[in-house]
Amino acid sequence: MKKLGKVFSIEFVIGVILTLLTLTAFYFSWAPIEGLEYRIYDLTMNMKKKISSAPVAVVAIDDESIANIGRWPWPRSYIAQMVDILQTYEPRVIGINILYSEADINQGLTEVREILKTIEAEGLTKHKAYTLLQEAEKRLDNDAILSAIIADNKKIILPLFLTISSTPPREEPKMPEYLIKNSIPLSGPPDFLMARDITPPIESFATHALGLGHINVVPNIDGAVRSEPLLINYANRLFPSFALQLVLKYLNYDVKDIVASQNITIRNIRIPTHDKHTMLISFNKKLEFSVYSFLDVLGNKVPQNAFKNKIVIIAPSATGLGATLATPIGPHVPNWFAITTVISNILNNDFIIRPRWAFYAELGVIIFFGLFLSLLLPRLHAGISAIITLCLLIVWSGVAIFFLLSFGYWLKLIYPGLLVLIGYTVIVSREYLFTQRVKEHIEADSIETNKMLGLSFQGQGMLDIAFEKFRKCPVEDESVKELLYNLGLDFERKRMFNKAVAVYEHIAQAGPFKDIQEKISNLKAVGTTVIFGLGGAKKDATVLVDSAQTKPTLGRYEILKELGRGAMGTVYLGKDPKINREVAIKTLRYEDFDSQQVEELKKRFFREAEAAGKLSHPNIVTIYDIGEDYDIAYMAMELLEGTDLAEFCEKDKLLPPSEVIRIISSVAGALDYAHSNGVVHRDIKPANIMLLKNGEVKVADFGIARVMASSKTQTGVILGTPSYMSPEQIAGQKVDGRSDLFSLGVVFYELLTGVKPFEGDSIATLMYNITTSPPPPLREKAPEIPAVYESIINKLLAKDKEERYQTGRELMQDLAECLKNL
Repeated sequence: MKKLGKVFSIEFVIGVILTLLTLTAFYFSWAPIEGLEYRIYDLTMNMKKKISSAPVAVVAIDDESIANIGRWPWPRSYIAQMVDILQTYEPRVIGINILYSEADINQGLTEVREILKTIEAEGLTKHKAYTLLQEAEKRLDNDAILSAIIADNKKIILPLFLTISSTPPREEPKMPEYLIKNSIPLSGPPDFLMARDITPPIESFATHALGLGHINVVPNIDGAVRSEPLLINYANRLFPSFALQLVLKYLNYDVKDIVASQNITIRNIRIPTHDKHTMLISFNKKLEFSVYSFLDVLGNKVPQNAFKNKIVIIAPSATGLGATLATPIGPHVPNWFAITTVISNILNNDFIIRPRWAFYAELGVIIFFGLFLSLLLPRLHAGISAIITLCLLIVWSGVAIFFLLSFGYWLKLIYPGLLVLIGYTVIVSREYLFTQRVKEHIEADSIETNKMLGLSFQGQGMLDIAFEKFRKCPVEDESVKELLYNLGLDFERKRMFNKAVAVYEHIAQAGPFKDIQEKISNLKAVGTTVIFGLGGAKKDATVLVDSAQTKPTLGRYEILKELGRGAMGTVYLGKDPKINREVAIKTLRYEDFDSQQVEELKKRFFREAEAAGKLSHPNIVTIYDIGEDYDIAYMAMELLEGTDLAEFCEKDKLLPPSEVIRIISSVAGALDYAHSNGVVHRDIKPANIMLLKNGEVKVADFGIARVMASSKTQTGVILGTPSYMSPEQIAGQKVDGRSDLFSLGVVFYELLTGVKPFEGDSIATLMYNITTSPPPPLREKAPEIPAVYESIINKLLAKDKEERYQTGRELMQDLAECLKNL
């Protein structure tokens, strides 16, 4: 029994529990640990010393090309001209990494065609002008020019885009021949990424192209791209990636040569695949390939053999044009670099592999480390156990890194490593920590320890706890009296007069000391319920101690604790004792403003608060009461449990589009109601829109921006958040409800894309962009967003307020139609 008791000791139980927790996290791929695993993976990938190459040349549409040729997008005839030039260099295959999914809109071409129709209708086709117009039509038809070049070249690979979804299309689509030709039928289990929609190039391009390949990227949970979806299932047909198509045509293979089983095989090439038949990309900073400027190629400034028998990729790379990816080798890697890396991996047989035995190897190491923690570690001396634990960590890490760098086998080393590290820390430290607690408990009763603890708590502002410690010391000691006296003074400074009296009376038990008797009589006469300082007090003069027996008050409200500080002043959690209701109380600090402005500021504060208080709408924060107490203006309002929308403006935390529409529609309803009652918000931004735990949406701080702005206009300072201001707001013009709708459009854009529509490296640049520059197209920042969203946002962000939505109700109607179409 004794032996059994030793085996099942507390250390054994701890080891077993930690092992089981690690196994659970490992089996379910717990996101936090997976994130650490990816970090180690990235660090290891950056340790690669092997130089690899790819038979690829990139023709980059760079900043220099844009500056010399003209603003993007260029007429498609420029791409046709480039393809025509490249033909003379005899490349093996040309990939145009630009998705032309819509026909070119050319106003000049449209006008010429209308004139030709008129001439033909009037029978004037023999006139010389008719022939000249026909020639002009051919020169202006950029789509026809590029289509003819693609048909003539017979080496062009074009991209298409698939909308990834966990559900298939609602109806089996009728697929055109060019899509069937560039895909293979699904056979076997549908263990592939699935798409519910497809966006191919326009038909005249797709029909004549040598091949089509998707340009979808699928990032990991941390947003980094580490794998390539070689095949994606759309309508039970598998579409190859853009990179895979380039490899196929480079080798004179066809999509029919692809065999998708457990791995992907193309004749004699076997590509090991990972989850959903994705290929782990073996990124390498030392990858060798050629990059030439579009402008230089256009000017025949490249060597004659630059593209001979190579894969040529025409791709945008100018600032703001080419897509960049977060990868193991950097956070802003051009999309074409990833494509080139995939090509190099396949042609050079350079793969990262998750072998079938990896899972079982990792599982075995976790169990081995768990047995070490449970059975062996408790029996070892501290020094020896530390050495063995360190050796286990080094050996396992070395093995995992060696396999990845030498053979391309990826083993997850974090799960076993964390288990042995945390297990060692917990088990070895347990006895030490337990001993320390006992020691602290014994020493807590000593006089010197209580003095030190009391002084520490007093220094941290925890006066009640400090008093408890000092009371354990003999009050007859003169040094203890001095400590207590200083504590009483601190209570007085905090205006906790009852507590100061209690301290002085405790000192009086040991006889007279300094002026404590006079202080006791004076403090008892003062009263003890008020904590707030006078109007001239500093911000830190208001101190709340949760353990105090008396609570400070503002008007009739008891102040429970501080919630935060905002543009106006401090925000408190308060309670209305009459109805036992908790409220949020916002205060206005007069000390932030000139004394000459205070009276006007008070009047405006109460006028705006009264106007906002009359608003009664389910999506507007309710204001219960306003008042002034101890030279502090306050506003009692509805207490909300939730978070503001600023949290959901980050790219990795974006809400679903349907939820964004619901939120924006709710805010639009609130603004429509407020505007109809003559109240303009003036500071609509994510921080002023709350999403409650129950899903409700609330708009806060109506009228506050106007109060604060009125106090600063004399100094010429713009108060608020410039990124969300309307053009008329920046210009200092009189604003109405349409200004709020512009600001709401900025919020809408940011919730969908994770970036603001107007940016600048300075306030002046930002304001210039808001007033003069159009925002980047919504679908450029978020291609998966339907086009109908873009039209709504463009109308919201119109510079001329007459071209915007005139009321929130109009916006709500369009949003409702948008939601139906989804």
